[in-house]
Amino acid sequence: MDHHEYIEENRAHWDELAEHHPETDFYDVEAFLNGESSLRRLEREELDIADRRLLHLQCHFGMDTLSWVRNEGVAHATGVDFSPTAIETARELRDEIGLTPERAGFVESDIYELPSNLDESFEVVFTSYGTIYWLPDLGRWADVVATHLEPGGTFYIADGHPLTNPFAYESTAESLQVAHPYFNTEAVTEEFDGSYAGWDFGLENQRSHGFSHSMEDIVTALIDAGLRIEFLHEHPWATFDRFEAMEPDGDDRWRLPEIEYELPFTFSLKATNPA
Repeated sequence: MDHHEYIEENRAHWDELAEHHPETDFYDVEAFLNGESSLRRLEREELDIADRRLLHLQCHFGMDTLSWVRNEGVAHATGVDFSPTAIETARELRDEIGLTPERAGFVESDIYELPSNLDESFEVVFTSYGTIYWLPDLGRWADVVATHLEPGGTFYIADGHPLTNPFAYESTAESLQVAHPYFNTEAVTEEFDGSYAGWDFGLENQRSHGFSHSMEDIVTALIDAGLRIEFLHEHPWATFDRFEAMEPDGDDRWRLPEIEYELPFTFSLKATNPA
């Protein structure tokens, strides 16, 4: 398969997931509609962007995009996703919480085609948690980031650490089971009737394709696109139960119990456009 076919199968898979995810406890849309932010503490602490214009890549059905505006004071946010169902739901949520399109807009687009579908640049470009795994070419992704980032602007990503990608969900502190490649040699193709948010959805499009990107891949792609790395932070906790054995620590984070030496399960990176 070529990259276009991978993306089209992923689009079909995620378009179905976008029908089911708003009904899951994982997303807790009711709490969001009652005013709670869907953003994690990490990005809120590391990214103070009140009164600025933000582009949110791979926004899914828009709760984080809308939280940046409603809860964090962002002047305007544009969310982008390749799923038409996700974008439709995002616009419905925006209307339901009383924001206008001038404050929060949503664009249906594959990320690689975004420069053809959006003729704007932003003070901040943001993406988070489980996004770049679905992209076959990080070089093109970083070029899109740079294209839509104003001179002096900020790019920020928080995501699962690449070190965790090879290990099976059943891994424990005593037995880290290698099930996937660390280096991106080919697509990781799997079939699941569900996702991290729930199972047994009855999906027709169960097949999806992921791509393991090393930390070297991520950092080098951004540098090659002309961005300057401001920081790279590694965190010894996950934002959800990445492994079956993980336990919540009471601080909205998940840790692997009985591990002798801490490992990074999450990373965050900030870069700027020095042009």
